Amino acid sequence: MNAKPACIIIHGSTFFAPILVPLLFYFLSDQAYIKEKAMEALLFHILMGVAIAISSFLMIVLIGFVLVPIFSIIAIYYPIKGIIRALQEKPFQYPIVHSWVR
Repeated sequence: MNAKPACIIIHGSTFFAPILVPLLFYFLSDQAYIKEKAMEALLFHILMGVAIAISSFLMIVLIGFVLVPIFSIIAIYYPIKGIIRALQEKPFQYPIVHSWVR
């Protein structure tokens, strides 16, 4: 399997199946690079989901109204950046979660 289309699909999955697609690529691929990118994307999507959920709860004390848009922009920006980097065949690492995957 070619890494370029796999990475494009993994990064783009944030818009249609952010948990399912990275899991499928992680378990079905035999290439270490694709598995690493799938795990990074999966952890990033889970982290952003948790951050947005906590921020939504914090709307009770008004700080959530600031945090939800910030985390939403981050959750959209980095997968788009990953897609662009995959199209250019340049390496891309999600912030924070890349160090968790080794």
